Amino acid sequence: MRRRQQQCFFAFWTLCLEYVLCSGPRVMPWSDKKFGPDGPWQAVSVQIGSNYTEIIVPSSEVALYPGGSWESKILLSSICDNKTLSSVCYGNIAGLFDSDISASLDNNSIEMPPYGTWGDVDWGFTDAVPVYAKARRATDYITISGSPVPDVDLIIIYAGWQTYPGGQTYPLEVGILSLGSPAINQTFGNVIKINTTFVTSYFYEQEGSLNIPSYSYGMHIGSASLGIPGSLLLGGYDQNRVMGEVSSQAFSSGSFPIELLDITIGVAEGGSPWNYTNKTGLLAQGNSSLDSGLSVIVDPANPYIYLPQSSCDAIAAELPVTYHPDYSLYFWNTSDPQYDTIATSPGYLGFKFSKDNLNNDFITIKVPFALLNLTLEAPLVKTPTQYFPCMATNSTPVLGRAFLQAAFIGVNWLGGKWFLAQAPGPGGSFIVDTVSIGDNDSTISATTNSWEATWKSTWKAIPAGSTSNTDTTNANTTSTSMSGPSTDESGLSTAVKIGIIVGSTIGGLSIITILSGLCIHHQRQHKKALIPDESHAAEQTDQESSAHQLMPVEAPDSIWNQVNELHSQERHEMGSERGPFYELGPEKGALVESDQRSRFREGPFELPEQTSVSWSSNVI
Repeated sequence: MRRRQQQCFFAFWTLCLEYVLCSGPRVMPWSDKKFGPDGPWQAVSVQIGSNYTEIIVPSSEVALYPGGSWESKILLSSICDNKTLSSVCYGNIAGLFDSDISASLDNNSIEMPPYGTWGDVDWGFTDAVPVYAKARRATDYITISGSPVPDVDLIIIYAGWQTYPGGQTYPLEVGILSLGSPAINQTFGNVIKINTTFVTSYFYEQEGSLNIPSYSYGMHIGSASLGIPGSLLLGGYDQNRVMGEVSSQAFSSGSFPIELLDITIGVAEGGSPWNYTNKTGLLAQGNSSLDSGLSVIVDPANPYIYLPQSSCDAIAAELPVTYHPDYSLYFWNTSDPQYDTIATSPGYLGFKFSKDNLNNDFITIKVPFALLNLTLEAPLVKTPTQYFPCMATNSTPVLGRAFLQAAFIGVNWLGGKWFLAQAPGPGGSFIVDTVSIGDNDSTISATTNSWEATWKSTWKAIPAGSTSNTDTTNANTTSTSMSGPSTDESGLSTAVKIGIIVGSTIGGLSIITILSGLCIHHQRQHKKALIPDESHAAEQTDQESSAHQLMPVEAPDSIWNQVNELHSQERHEMGSERGPFYELGPEKGALVESDQRSRFREGPFELPEQTSVSWSSNVI
């Protein structure tokens, strides 16, 4: 008996020791601030550098947008020295890295560009808003929740700006935290090897409490404006952030490509703000070269939804928005009654993808319009302006943070797969349900919770059966062509109204004729004292027959109800053949559209005929 007690005691402490030595996925801390100028967005909180070489005391606390690959992009405090660009240092909101007081910074050993000179710097996988900066490669500590990570692969930015399509330049505000790459480490140098690491791979290679189950992560960036907290776990994921089906596909270098087949507008429940409840074919509308789909990259480092001009125009035609070419974005017409109706309704923008990279299975991510009602702030605009985040671009098509407010993404770097799924709304359960990702896991499992239930307390459902009588009242909206009799606000067709008028007229004349006949008959009876019974009976019969013929005849309902079926949209059937798709390797490319928009438009959009494609080589 005593021996068995000792065995149980030993087993108990062994389990406790294993729990301490292998703590499972690591939950990343998020900043309690909101960031712009085109969000609001959420970011994770880290510390960079060290005041001492032996005892790690973080020198700078900064917020970074998570989800980059390979190098982390870090803004230095010197970025605010350029007062010509802006008299206000917007970068101070997120925090800047003071490289002068970090004793552990190494910005001299790596002899690869950028070398501290001016040039283009990759800021995510699209260059629709290019970044021009004075930058240099470096390594330093990044500390996460008290755990320092040495020799992190960095590109530090001394000075720089971003340039919008209209030519205006604006300061950089928030850097990017890399969450890994297909490689565990990045090595520089031919003779003297310099090994750098990433925060995710570092924790994966550690022993004990620092260790995470796999070189992986799972993330939902959430929504700052709607109170959906961000979620990022290294080595696992929060299962409450994964809803419905999960698509698993291969990554390409450090990017997450997927085949986008269509974009739709739908309504999750109740009535519709439009005169339809489901509209398909928006991706390829006005551009038949996109009929079979488009290869896009999902990228948390970029803010907008970057699509060909024709696709953005097709979506915008269904919304009360106005295109502004200086930004290549669409501003919401907030004075239009449809704006509030759409922004608070269960309406959503649906993105239909090829699931698991198969040509016979699909997955749709629904992004409610409440999440697509974002805000431009200074220095982009003088006063806060609501905008719709579809950026018409010739660059690489990317689904950025605007899309990822409603989507979960994750990756298993050693397993070779990345994951995409629907994420919850403001009413979801935000108690972390931690699930580990194993080294060889090629998919993940979702919660059984209902996605619609996570939005029910937020959106204002329109009574079931209700639809708008008009598409939108915006100048950018194209009226939907409809066949059949026209209708007015009362809901009665012109044909029905004409029928009522004609019937009423005939009925009125009939009554007048009958009354006149009765009056004449009465006068004749008064004048004639004696009328033979037979003659009187015959006359009465004739009058009754005449009266019957003059009474209005009620037409069958089918006559007035024969109206043509209304078609609110054109259906686009997806062909069985694929293409044109643009495979993305280590080199990043650019999707070039032949039609350029060069002037401000107030009227309906003119859609380009076709999008041509060419590829350009990488910059930094």
